[in-house]
Amino acid sequence: MGRYKCAYNCDNSSDSDGKFFKFPLYNPRRLKKWLANMKWKDWTPTRFSVLCSSHFEEQCIDRTGKCVKLRDDAVPTIFSTSADTQKRKVSVNPRSKRNKPPGAKASQKSPAPSPTTTPATSKQSVQNKEPSQTEEPVGDKDPTNPDRWRIIVDEGLMKIDSFPHFFHGDYCVPQDIQWAPDDNVSPESEDPEKVIEVKEPWEWLGLDIRGPLPKTLNEHKYILTVTDYFSKWVEAVPMQSCLPSVVAKHIVDIIAHFGYPLRILSRLPHDIVQKINKELKDQLKVTVALVIYHQQTGTADLITQRLIDRMVGDLIAEHAADWDVYLPAQVFSLCFKEHSKTKERPFSVLCCKGLEPVQSPRGLNYDYSRIRESAFVVR
Repeated sequence: MGRYKCAYNCDNSSDSDGKFFKFPLYNPRRLKKWLANMKWKDWTPTRFSVLCSSHFEEQCIDRTGKCVKLRDDAVPTIFSTSADTQKRKVSVNPRSKRNKPPGAKASQKSPAPSPTTTPATSKQSVQNKEPSQTEEPVGDKDPTNPDRWRIIVDEGLMKIDSFPHFFHGDYCVPQDIQWAPDDNVSPESEDPEKVIEVKEPWEWLGLDIRGPLPKTLNEHKYILTVTDYFSKWVEAVPMQSCLPSVVAKHIVDIIAHFGYPLRILSRLPHDIVQKINKELKDQLKVTVALVIYHQQTGTADLITQRLIDRMVGDLIAEHAADWDVYLPAQVFSLCFKEHSKTKERPFSVLCCKGLEPVQSPRGLNYDYSRIRESAFVVR
């Protein structure tokens, strides 16, 4: 089970008997009150961020049941008022707490998919609701508001209380959640049966859907993104709907151009992933399930996720009525700039190594269940 540390960096959070409460990411109005009372700038909570009980008045806490919990209308009100605390800026640092993030702008706009991909900010409120089989996903978002969009993920991921230790390296940031002690954790020290290394371009990909965005003249409301974890190459296409058949069609087009990857990770709802695989089997005439539901989809490469989020945010801000027209150029620019992690251009890594596209589905030495239970490490 995880070990929490208060997101506000308070001294009381070191108390092993302290109670910790997650931020109300499902309730934008209540979340806004929480953040307003904290008075921090340029910081957004993740689904792993917590506040300890010392920030809540006693009437906000329900101690009548077996578990101590917050009342439905509870809002934290007890915080330090020092100028240093109010101006503190906290950003997500992948893998290392000492590395600085790509930029404050990215952290402000990033809905960050993954534990860090589900924040709610003044720029955009990210709600993780299961999309329906109609063109409009479930949620309380206003598609006409260009500042309100989300990454569509499985609501079930938000309800998981404990994750394997390997998520700590991806999500933990100063003044944020800290999982069970892992100061000396490295893939080499773990069971190799539960670690999958990404060693080559176009082996393991990540799939996400962002929206609903402002509808363009071409009636596009969503963006499908497919990223290569190794090369950092990004494919992004506009979509009129996020139905499984539409998603599968674009995946088929991408495979036709770049070949078959080993598998594609996705955090879309599990039943949607199954329907996408059914469509892919029909369209590609294959028997394997190419898309795999995995919790680590958005966090195996946090930097690229933030770059995509910033790109989408800029497109909406500058070209709300025709962002789909400008999308190809923005993606092209993203793939031809040096990536801060690899120090190479994604184009050079993926397209200049002389690799031939694989024309048929690749076999794996492990089954579907092992993939879901494994941690992905990008070399």
